Amino acid sequence: MKKRYLLLLILLSIFIVPNVHAVTLREYENLVTKYTNELNDTNYGISQSRAELEAIQKKIAEYSKQIEEAQKEIEKLEEEIQKSNEEIKEKKKESKSLIEYYQISNGENIYLEYAFGASDITDMIYRLSIVEQLTDYNDKVMKELKRLIKENQQKQKDLEAKKVELNELTKKMRAEAEKVKGDISSMSAMLPDIKNQLSNYQNRVNYYRRIGCQPDDVIGVDCDKGNNAYGFVKPLTGSYWISTYYYWNGSSGHKGIDYAQGCGNPVRAVANGRVYYVGSHKDIYGAKMILMVHNYNGRKIFSQYTHLSGYAVREGQDVTAGQVIGYVGTTGWSTGCHLHLEMSVDVGWDYDDPGNYYRSYVGHIVNPFNYVPKG
Repeated sequence: MKKRYLLLLILLSIFIVPNVHAVTLREYENLVTKYTNELNDTNYGISQSRAELEAIQKKIAEYSKQIEEAQKEIEKLEEEIQKSNEEIKEKKKESKSLIEYYQISNGENIYLEYAFGASDITDMIYRLSIVEQLTDYNDKVMKELKRLIKENQQKQKDLEAKKVELNELTKKMRAEAEKVKGDISSMSAMLPDIKNQLSNYQNRVNYYRRIGCQPDDVIGVDCDKGNNAYGFVKPLTGSYWISTYYYWNGSSGHKGIDYAQGCGNPVRAVANGRVYYVGSHKDIYGAKMILMVHNYNGRKIFSQYTHLSGYAVREGQDVTAGQVIGYVGTTGWSTGCHLHLEMSVDVGWDYDDPGNYYRSYVGHIVNPFNYVPKG
């Protein structure tokens, strides 16, 4: 009989006693180290990305300058080609005039008439040399001008190709610059959350050390057992009023407390804890809500914040008592701006038993004023 009784006690301890994760001071110290390293890595990444962006922008400026210089060179070559073409035209006119002057035209070989019209052999040699010089000179000038045109045209093609290449490189560099800017923006957006997490855990570590907790002490069990500075606080600050009190009989009534306050005012975590849900799909009316789990004196306490207008935390985030987690709203089934605060003990909405809201959660709902200060 005693054995059966002992076995029953063991089974009850397995199925009834909540499985609360024991958090030690060392875990918080490790989280401080983790977020410190993450902060340093992120800052270093931002610094490196900014240096990379600066180098890319210098490269873009260099390419732009080269493109501008190439364009100027192309325009200069175009002018030289035009000038050479004009010179060729002029040289052709000059050659024609000379040939007409010496009657060396119409395909007839009049060179001999001109040459043999000399008074003596010396004069004839002189006349022949003149003819030869004129024709050679014209040929050389024509060939040189045509060579220059050809070379300039090739240079122009090369410069046009270089210009296209530089434009492509500039395009790639600008795309790379936008990517680096996006990386910087993403890392910069992470900084507030990392700093916030680091500050939260550093504050916890400082507090627990101050009250004498040792690294391997379980928070809420070995030390910090009472309702202290890191206990429960009001979810709102400033001016508000209670529009509806808790009156739940286990199956009907109002399961929490409604705090009436203007939309957009900050909603705060009622205690240290971890966010395990952020969204609106759990509520049949689409109310935006946040669900949290707290470790209080070795026991799980759950808090629910509903009808929010927005969120300031994400799922899986650890927060401290009084930290802003969202904002007052009137989403879902609501007739005005207010916060609906709901709390339960040992079992939370979809925490250990997803999808079984009424069976596993409703019977554990408690009056929030059992933990949260009134007023």
